[in-house]
Amino acid sequence: MRNLSFGFAHPLSIKTSSAAVLALLASGAACGSYDVDEGSLNDAELALEAAASGSSAVSGAVSGVGTSVGVGTGVGATGTGGFGSSSVATSTTGVGGGGTGGFGTSVVASSTGVGVGGSTSSTVTTTGVGGGVGVGGGDPGDPPPVGPPAVGFWQLDDCNAATTALFDSSGNGNTATRSANAACAQGVSGLGVAFNQDNDKILVDDDASFTFGQNLAVAAWVKPTAVSGSTPRTIVQEKGGGETSFSLDIRNSQARFTVTLTNGRTVTSRAPIQADVWTHVAGIYDGTFVRLFLNGEQVGQISAAGTLHDIDAPIRIGNNVQKERFTGLLDEVWLSASPTTAFEIAQLSCLRRPTTAVVTPESSGLVAPNTPVAYQIAVTNNDVGACPGRDYFLDISSPSAGIDVSADPSFFPGVLPGSTETFPITVTGTEDADPGAHLIPFSVIDFNSPEFIVASGALDFELAEPTGCFVRTSREIFVKDLSVVEDPLRTTFNGPPGDPRTGAWTFARLMEDMAPTPADAPAMVEELFSTWLTDQVVNGFTVPARTAIQQVVLDEWPRSPDGSLDLQQAPLLLLGIVNRIDVRNLAEGNAGEGRFVFGVVSQGFPQQFTVILEYKLPASTEADVLDWANDWHALGSLPFPSEAYNAALQDITTRFAGRNAAPGKPNGSSLGQLRTNEIALAGPWELREFVLSPDTGFLRPETVKLTPDLGFDGSPTLADFVNQNEASIIAEQHTVPDTFQGNPFLGGSSFNNLTAWTAPGILNNEARHKFSLNTCNGCHGAQETGTGFLHVNPRSLGNEASLSGFMTGITVSDPVSGEPRTLNDLRRRNQDLSALVCEPAPTFAALRAAPTGGAAAGAAASRSAFIRRGIGRVH
Repeated sequence: MRNLSFGFAHPLSIKTSSAAVLALLASGAACGSYDVDEGSLNDAELALEAAASGSSAVSGAVSGVGTSVGVGTGVGATGTGGFGSSSVATSTTGVGGGGTGGFGTSVVASSTGVGVGGSTSSTVTTTGVGGGVGVGGGDPGDPPPVGPPAVGFWQLDDCNAATTALFDSSGNGNTATRSANAACAQGVSGLGVAFNQDNDKILVDDDASFTFGQNLAVAAWVKPTAVSGSTPRTIVQEKGGGETSFSLDIRNSQARFTVTLTNGRTVTSRAPIQADVWTHVAGIYDGTFVRLFLNGEQVGQISAAGTLHDIDAPIRIGNNVQKERFTGLLDEVWLSASPTTAFEIAQLSCLRRPTTAVVTPESSGLVAPNTPVAYQIAVTNNDVGACPGRDYFLDISSPSAGIDVSADPSFFPGVLPGSTETFPITVTGTEDADPGAHLIPFSVIDFNSPEFIVASGALDFELAEPTGCFVRTSREIFVKDLSVVEDPLRTTFNGPPGDPRTGAWTFARLMEDMAPTPADAPAMVEELFSTWLTDQVVNGFTVPARTAIQQVVLDEWPRSPDGSLDLQQAPLLLLGIVNRIDVRNLAEGNAGEGRFVFGVVSQGFPQQFTVILEYKLPASTEADVLDWANDWHALGSLPFPSEAYNAALQDITTRFAGRNAAPGKPNGSSLGQLRTNEIALAGPWELREFVLSPDTGFLRPETVKLTPDLGFDGSPTLADFVNQNEASIIAEQHTVPDTFQGNPFLGGSSFNNLTAWTAPGILNNEARHKFSLNTCNGCHGAQETGTGFLHVNPRSLGNEASLSGFMTGITVSDPVSGEPRTLNDLRRRNQDLSALVCEPAPTFAALRAAPTGGAAAGAAASRSAFIRRGIGRVH
């Protein structure tokens, strides 16, 4: 059964074209409104028709008739805190009276709805949820009607062969009786009644509640099989003993609403109606106007001041004593003696139906890794009548590592009843994913619906076993599986003290191996975090203090009996271990980097604060680079998760993070830099960088690489730098010097307002993009990479860290040109490692070396050059 609701946060859209109404009036075919002061109801109708044909018999009766058209408007506001929608409530045509024959403007109804935090709608619907490839279903239920009090509401869903009684849903007990021959049939919602034979009828005995005075509203859904002819076709009528109080009927291809007043006047408003389609027909009398509505839209109005003629008669549905029978289907008959608004009639004309979703294809079939499969999810708004459009948002993401899912667009606002919108989905399985069948669930969300999720289902995706040489990103490039980051021995000090696994991947052990001596580590760490307590000057730029470090970190850190920081209880949680061989530079003695990413945990919660330890992979020959590449790649062939895997990974991390991993460097540590990203201490987001001092052996503040001071954003100086270094920037092998044009240039820290780097005068937007992408704040910014700052999000125990769209795949509009840019840095890193360990390697090298970044723009770099130098991104 359908649902009724009044007081939506977003009012219904009820639109009328005044131009169309004027054209209809001029042609004599518009929503006619007539005022007749004499004769019986049917006689008056005949007289009006005679008047329309030019008869002088009724000229006096109609000499004061005036017609005007009013166009009303209303505004629906946009919702906040979710996906807002706007709709317009208007009502509008055929405002009669005045006798001037002119056209005026009248705001008949307006409404403003604001959805806050998603929706405040009071609509009640029930959606059946299916699985697999198709979703739909379920009857929306049979809730009690709400809105204006009804004296009778016959929904007709209880029509059945066992009884002729039809229940009154208004609660007034005005049970209707159906003639036995009037057949039950499929209605507009549930069951209705078919009127095919002369004696078919529905009768509701007279009741005191059928006293209407100055307030009457009547409505029904009709599907007439015939509308022509001069004999009225009764929809709903109060008539008996030769007297009529009101009538809703069809005659001469027009729907009509007629009332009889106590002074004997009969007043009719009419409008054209079609056969063989469901139409919601309604009328309102309010003591001043007679108004007619079709499908929730006002189509006629005439002034008729007075009171309805009260008669003792039954309510007749579908037929009367003169056998002026309706022909076709009737459903949802509603009658009220209370004041009723146009908006409430529009609500009655809205039948909420379950949204359905269909997936094509039903299954991907067996597909090879890295083969994109295109799906379509067709979502249909099955509502009927004057319902507002639905705002559909698709919520879909991969439930499995290595299965990439993208949807563009993922939001369709204002989908009208009967309309279908199709969400295009692309699914790609990588070598990281387990081969076999994967179900990828999705939900269709309507933020203005009380169910919130209005449809759901799943994509059927089947991945084949990978073949040949391939790289597993999650095991060889970015390792964040809980079996590693929560290794019970390597990430705690719970193992035997002499076991080399105990604490191997803890912040404490890494700091002890980095410090001048293990005993110096607590003091070095405290000095590091204490730099936030005072202003720091780096490269001539002042980095303001963020004293909340005391409360967020230092006060949370347990101390040893001697008062030093207890590093074994450091408030940091391992998020991931990372292979960055793609940033190799053999000329500087490295094969890239190995990284540990930690998240700060304070006051019992993960903070928006990460600490990244970035170590150089020591190398002096091309063979050293390939050794590192092959060692990382060998991890992918080991059982996972397993102790064998973790042991092999520990062997690699010890080589770059263990004590004396880089003899000749400060403290023998191969640390390149320690970087922090946070907003937990103050706004805006800030990135800082630290290096080991060759003088003290402790960590000291350093410039943020590849990132000028934020004051240069938008400046001519920035444009000069980008233009002068265009080729190397596009190849992503540029450096940003400490000074440029005689002034400090490289930033002392990187403040991040989530914007992109731009400047008037930059000649090549591709160079602008690559420059911005390689800065700390551009890479971590929403405009350039669609990132809400962190690429590795903090986690709590038992939960794996999530990665940004920049890392896993996202399409972002270029902030200058607007062109779409698809970014997937883990895929880029995978291609780089694959090119090192899987011969031959020209394709990726050509991409990297091409002057404009195009695949065919330049010849492939030599194998030697490719091994020696990777893309120089630091993020």
